[in-house]
Amino acid sequence: MDTVRIAVVGAGVIGLSTAACVSQLVPRCSVTVISDRFTPDTTSNVAAGMLIPPTYPDTPVPTLKRWFRETFQHLSEIARSAEAVDAGIHLVSGWQIFRSVPTEEVPFWADVVLGFREMTEAELKRFPQYEFGQAFTTLKCETSAYLPWLEKRQFETQKAQGTNNSTEEREGKHKLLGNTEWKKCVLFDSQTTMSATNYTVGLTST
Repeated sequence: MDTVRIAVVGAGVIGLSTAACVSQLVPRCSVTVISDRFTPDTTSNVAAGMLIPPTYPDTPVPTLKRWFRETFQHLSEIARSAEAVDAGIHLVSGWQIFRSVPTEEVPFWADVVLGFREMTEAELKRFPQYEFGQAFTTLKCETSAYLPWLEKRQFETQKAQGTNNSTEEREGKHKLLGNTEWKKCVLFDSQTTMSATNYTVGLTST
């Protein structure tokens, strides 16, 4: 069986995570990350990394919960490992406070994070302008450490010559192409677009 050559376009947290996942899950593959910028010059390097998921109108809540649970479990394993410091993954406890009571007092992710509960009246008294709050422990991902840690996984990196490399040119060198640039997350094979979404990249074997 020949080695499958896969290219992931974009070296932010989605691109590097996709490349690391693919390199582990797809047998006999060669994964290359292509980007005009790598850490520390990506948007992900300065993005917040607190795991508190929002909702998206086009994505069902059960799907969001599954994604969040899988992400939380994966990062929890890293946080408990000897690589936690290098990867920049650690637990953080705190409060999320609201000026008015939210529509959903118990969010869909409440049973995924640790120790979720409503804040007590005594706790809320510290914030007189706020009416409601939640206390819980979640994970924080320091992307300035996480991206360099991801770059050490089993895939190659290639600096693109500018930002306008054509899809056709990339497809000619790789069996699968996953584009993880912001608002362009999409997967191509040599013939057609296979799947697309603003937030994730899915691999389909042919």
